[in-house]
Amino acid sequence: MSDEGGSLKGVWLAIIVLSALLGAGVAAAVFLLAGAGVTASLAAGGATFLGLATLGIAVRKYLGD
Repeated sequence: MSDEGGSLKGVWLAIIVLSALLGAGVAAAVFLLAGAGVTASLAAGGATFLGLATLGIAVRKYLGD
């Protein structure tokens, strides 16, 4: 995944963040459908976003180097 100068770093970051956002929305929806409260659903979505974004950035760094 060499991008010859780093011009694609922003694109990869956008893909990772949007994917993490989608996963967070799904997690929050699942928690809401399971009967959890709004606070627990938002907390689950936020935790999922942080985990997926961190994992995506770490994998990108690992594969890019």
